[in-house]
Amino acid sequence: MFFRPGTTRIPFKTGKHRRRRSGYPQRVELDPATDSHARAATEAYADSCASEMPWLAEWLRDSAAGGNAGLTHCASTVRRVFGLAQEWAAREPDYAHAAWEHVRLHLEAALTAHLRSKKSSDDDVVSLNGAQA
Repeated sequence: MFFRPGTTRIPFKTGKHRRRRSGYPQRVELDPATDSHARAATEAYADSCASEMPWLAEWLRDSAAGGNAGLTHCASTVRRVFGLAQEWAAREPDYAHAAWEHVRLHLEAALTAHLRSKKSSDDDVVSLNGAQA
């Protein structure tokens, strides 16, 4: 795998025609320094490859964080996975709804606090409802 710093705007500027696909593989380069979605994608890729390529995961996390590592750039993924885990647990006979909701509240508080701290230093942070801040 070869990684090189650089940027290609994704999505492309609105109003432009869709790019034609050639038979050749295309390379997409993300810019985690300015794009919150690129930071989230880079973090997710780092998590995915961590067991097989820990050196790459570490490098990706460092590049996504820009030297400012924090809780996560993938708050929506954390919420989605927590919801799936709660649904799975709800099918078990020893499910404790109050305990899961207690954890959900604290998880939301941690994610919200992290997003607020990022918002003060980054105007492109996605708010909790998914809209641009």
